[in-house]
Amino acid sequence: MNKVLNPKKLIYFFLILICVFIVFVKYMNLNDKLPFGLWYVQSDSMKPTITIDDGFILIRSNEYSVNDIITFRPQVLNDEYVTHRIIDVTDDGKYITKGDYNQSTDQEGGEPAVDKEYIVGKVMVINERPFIIPNLGIISRRINEMVGDINVFKLLSMGIFVYLIGYILDTFAERNKPSNKKKLRLIDIAPYFDWVFLILCATLLINIFFLVWTIKSWGAEEIGYVVVSTEGISAPLPGEVFTETRALENRTLFPFVTVMEAQRAGVEVNPKKLKLPPKQHHEYLVVIKAPDDIGYYIERIHKKSYPDLLPDKLLVYLYSKGEILPLVVIFGPVILLNIALFIWWNRRWQTGEKEVMGWLIALRKLLKPVIKYFQNAG
Repeated sequence: MNKVLNPKKLIYFFLILICVFIVFVKYMNLNDKLPFGLWYVQSDSMKPTITIDDGFILIRSNEYSVNDIITFRPQVLNDEYVTHRIIDVTDDGKYITKGDYNQSTDQEGGEPAVDKEYIVGKVMVINERPFIIPNLGIISRRINEMVGDINVFKLLSMGIFVYLIGYILDTFAERNKPSNKKKLRLIDIAPYFDWVFLILCATLLINIFFLVWTIKSWGAEEIGYVVVSTEGISAPLPGEVFTETRALENRTLFPFVTVMEAQRAGVEVNPKKLKLPPKQHHEYLVVIKAPDDIGYYIERIHKKSYPDLLPDKLLVYLYSKGEILPLVVIFGPVILLNIALFIWWNRRWQTGEKEVMGWLIALRKLLKPVIKYFQNAG
């Protein structure tokens, strides 16, 4: 027997597909923290190989060679990211880059030879040609204009919207069916007054709130400076070591630990880990060794904050294995508790084994005359 395509399921699938696509493009696009992602070029410097707004898949790698097309963070060029081809490798292992459409190399334009630490990744190639996604830049900008700064709460709103669409479709479908209504029985709503269910909801909401709050605090602080060739100016000389003072503030009511890590090898943070009690701030030092070439530079200090619940040695060990691991250890027990409570609650209220709580029956008897009074008065 052939099944008729359910319009509700089709719309559900279509809406979920749109939500997944939006999230994928939003978080995978121009994200240099992931092992791979969707990127696009914003100039014609790589045409005809890659034209403006053409998208591509960027993959992190430990090895780069001549003819690879890479995306890197420039030190001098006035762009956040540059996607150009490697045309040569220097004796000290740095890379000379050039856009296919450009007449000169980036280094002839003042950009230092690209160190591996500034490379985000290389373009995925199939049959010796970049895998191109046409007009990805246009699509990405349109999505960003529609959703803006999407976050967890907006994603939940999108999920609720999808659910409401399905609910409306169900409502219209039920109108055409024979009425088969049943009175709402106490035994039907009793599970939702169960103390296990209430604790499950509370722990789940608290866990989500703190997890979102923690991840939202992650970010990077930028320190910009100019390397000059003349002494007597309030700017560092090539190779000079100088210090910047920065501060962290905890505006919350909970203690946090912040781990700080410099992006470049010539930069040190002291201390690398700061404990921040509620409503307090602490200063830290950033010791920078200026690059050997003159120009404008930006140093980035990545900051990851965690609730102050783990011993120092354990936090440092977990962070060294992965920045997500401390979150797993901190929030993991609550997640396991949620799973255990759900299993327990589900078993308590299985069909044929439901138990109506005594206090709920007493409440019903107490309210029944009041409800009847208002019904008769109406």
